[in-house]
Amino acid sequence: MLAELLRKSIHLSGLSLPVIYFFLDKSTMLIFVGVLVGIAITVELVKWVSPSFGGFFFQIFAPMLRRHEQKGAITGATYYIISAFLCILFFSKTLAVVCIFFMVLGDLAAALVGKKWGRTKLLGTKSLEGSAACFVVCAAIALIKLHPVIGIIGALVATVVEMLPFPIDDNLTVPLVSGAVMHFLMQSTFIQFLAM
Repeated sequence: MLAELLRKSIHLSGLSLPVIYFFLDKSTMLIFVGVLVGIAITVELVKWVSPSFGGFFFQIFAPMLRRHEQKGAITGATYYIISAFLCILFFSKTLAVVCIFFMVLGDLAAALVGKKWGRTKLLGTKSLEGSAACFVVCAAIALIKLHPVIGIIGALVATVVEMLPFPIDDNLTVPLVSGAVMHFLMQSTFIQFLAM
């Protein structure tokens, strides 16, 4: 539990990107996050090409890495930065911020509540309690900025994607899949129908 708390406290630093995005335009934010993507990918490559750098990397970050990340998988932080970049690139500013908050706070709620109070197992290690916490947090975030129906649907999609055992890291799937669904709904006649 202590390792998960440490990991999630670092995870919370991911809130800095949507906060920064409040003050920057889309083009500037894409350049800024694009540089971070370049750095993250470079670190991922160098840690495997250079044994000395790899040893240093794992010595520093091992307590925050999951088992599969320690064995060579791309870290969740790299997936986060790539995902944030894609959200900013493809979605409106408001939707991108909502999706990044889904990724950071929804995942945090699911992990902490699931580890502490998760009793009803759904899929693998996922619990009903953790998934419910993810949904409540994502819905609260979405309802601040989006149409209520679109926000609830987006939160539900984020929760289901977080729960399913995809082989791709959920830092990538949760914001992009839920964001794509909400983007489609916002662009369709669905929202006009709801406004009638």
